Amino acid sequence: MPAFPGDLRTLADSALARIVSDEAGPASNWVGQEDWKQWRAGLSRLRAVFAPSSPSILLFDAG
Repeated sequence: MPAFPGDLRTLADSALARIVSDEAGPASNWVGQEDWKQWRAGLSRLRAVFAPSSPSILLFDAG
């Protein structure tokens, strides 16, 4: 997977969050009611890829 710029990652995550959170919105026309939970789980996994990474915190120096 290519490295995406932070601003693009944030924008993609925000857009997917809006789609996932609005069951009665436009997404309701994209997938049938019986497949909604599976589709939503797939979008949540995609969000995990695009979610902005939190900065690493050095807990201790092993060197």
